[in-house]
Amino acid sequence: MPSQAVTLADVAVEAGVHPSTVSRVLSRPQLIGEPTRTAVHAAIHKLGYTPNRAARQLAGGRIGAIGVLVPDITNPFFAHVVRSVQQGCRRNGLTMLLADTDQREADELSEARALAGSVDGFVACSPVAATQQWLQVVGTAPLVFVNRRAKGVASVALDQQAIIELGVTHLRAAGHRSIAVVRGPHSYWSSRERDRVVRRLPGLVTYGPVRPDFEAGIALATDLMRSNVTGVLAFNDVQALGIVAGYRAAGRSVPRDLSVVGSDDIADAAMSDPPLTTVAAPVQQLGDAAFDLLARLLAGAIERPEITLPVTLTVRASTLGRSSTSSTNSIATKGNHR
Repeated sequence: MPSQAVTLADVAVEAGVHPSTVSRVLSRPQLIGEPTRTAVHAAIHKLGYTPNRAARQLAGGRIGAIGVLVPDITNPFFAHVVRSVQQGCRRNGLTMLLADTDQREADELSEARALAGSVDGFVACSPVAATQQWLQVVGTAPLVFVNRRAKGVASVALDQQAIIELGVTHLRAAGHRSIAVVRGPHSYWSSRERDRVVRRLPGLVTYGPVRPDFEAGIALATDLMRSNVTGVLAFNDVQALGIVAGYRAAGRSVPRDLSVVGSDDIADAAMSDPPLTTVAAPVQQLGDAAFDLLARLLAGAIERPEITLPVTLTVRASTLGRSSTSSTNSIATKGNHR
């Protein structure tokens, strides 16, 4: 049967349910039991049914789509979060609309406005625009922030304090006395949170703010080589890999001339030369939690929880230049949900 000719009623007959049940599976799947959802989705797949979003909007129903905004889709960290959210959408019969904002406030708000009429809710990753501006754009639509805290907005974030503490403690334990911490963009909530921790820790050298990308890491390597720094905690893995590349291009060695710690544990961290020591983030869990929060808000939940996920330190060869010995291990921190 051609997809254009398939109606919601046809799906209901195929699945053996009432048409209103099919509608609820598409708009509010959390209200329907798993066996019924499975039967409805099997019928949709078999018949090639495509929901008519325009008709559902006119009828006052849900659109069946969510908007996801990221500051840099080329960063594997955000790509993994997006993939996790998309998997949640697929499981629940939703469509995901994605926008890259290039870390710019104006682009972030314009993309959100463009999506506002086409989605039921938003997941905003590391947003930089003011919370009040976001709330004005989304109106009554549910909103979840990833890696940002804001009053009145549901959020899921990594333990930023632990990222600094684990990285710096590891470098100090390896015998480093001159340690640099690279600051990320000031517009990032995570950067500001890390800055607060750095100010409480004595004896650290700071660089930045520095863009969290590979090219910025290469440029930063020149400044690090001119200093007496022997260990550095980069803002993320992509930036850290740029620092390693910059040292290599100058004929220097990591970890002999500089021990490098990243943050995130993207796939390239383990495959780099040398493999990168990093503070690993549970990226799959981050995306899952963001989608689950949004699903609860779409279902009518009033609570706006703040979830903090733990991070771990994974030690590899990029920090084996001083008193360390070859090893790979993980040190966990505690997260919280409040």
